[in-house]
Amino acid sequence: MIAKIKFLSFLMCLAIGPLHIFSQTVEIENLAIHDGKVTIKYNLLDSIQGRHYTVRLYSSRDEFLNPLNELSGDHGMEILPGSRKTIEWNARQELGSSFNGDVALELRARVYIPFINVDDFDDIKTLTRHHKHSLTWSGGRPSNILNFNLYRGDEKITTFSNIANVGHHDLELPPHIKPGKGYYFLISDIKNKDEVVKTSEFKIKRKIPLGFKVLPIFLIGGAISMLDSGGDLSDSSLPDPVLPSEN
Repeated sequence: MIAKIKFLSFLMCLAIGPLHIFSQTVEIENLAIHDGKVTIKYNLLDSIQGRHYTVRLYSSRDEFLNPLNELSGDHGMEILPGSRKTIEWNARQELGSSFNGDVALELRARVYIPFINVDDFDDIKTLTRHHKHSLTWSGGRPSNILNFNLYRGDEKITTFSNIANVGHHDLELPPHIKPGKGYYFLISDIKNKDEVVKTSEFKIKRKIPLGFKVLPIFLIGGAISMLDSGGDLSDSSLPDPVLPSEN
């Protein structure tokens, strides 16, 4: 892959509200390219403590319409301000090994304001596969059509799409999803990728515990073992029959 990467600009988006005097800056310290990966080091500074940001990286490949996917580091939602933040973009993976051309990048940081309220998800500790769960939320606009993107870590597992914003939905997890911890939903509006909210993490478990599935196999195996002994139910260890008394 041959690519000329240049950093085009950064964009800081603020919440609309009462006028306050504060300072917010994004400073790009360094941009490096090595082995098909682009590393961006930046500072995100805010005079107001505790405010979170959504940080995304865009490219000129699609006229800066969609955020890049093959990212790691300090990107995504609920990024706290601070110095020496790092984003690594796997350009080779996203553009393809045969790519040859110029790419301009744009870093966007906006104050994170959830467009819907998902506090009810804090009560969800476990979801069971192949079982319907009633999920509830509030807020947003009636025109919002939602995607429930199921993630585990940075990996997107599946998407439950085109869900009406009516504040509730019965969702059923398919049985192929692996049980375990660290799952969460990224809920987004299908027409506005900047409207996205992250739920708290939860665990996914099997509908039938694994032990109940394995036990019948051992029972069947025991029966086969008895039959393999020769199929003769006579056993030399059995006592001889008691003969009737001659008296």
